[in-house]
Amino acid sequence: MDLKKKLGYNIKKYRKIKNITQEKLAELIGVEVISISYIETGRCFPSPDNLEKISKALNVSVSDLFNFQETLSCEFYLNEISKNIELIKADETKLAAVNSFIKSTILL
Repeated sequence: MDLKKKLGYNIKKYRKIKNITQEKLAELIGVEVISISYIETGRCFPSPDNLEKISKALNVSVSDLFNFQETLSCEFYLNEISKNIELIKADETKLAAVNSFIKSTILL
């Protein structure tokens, strides 16, 4: 898989994780929906400005978009989850939201 396709795959993955449609992402970054489709399918590469806008809209770093590791271990994910919980452990509202999200994801 070439770079454009890998990047497009990651953008689509994070967009779906955030439950954002192509239409909404296009609106957030100020492009046409077809541009998002072309980016996600690897037909074109986003400009540096749009790449930055995409990362902000998806609330991930640009480096996350270029992280092409195929599989990560359970230990990696548990460590990431633990780090993120540490960041919000004093905020009852955020913890409740995370708990609700986890429950809804598990029940899918």
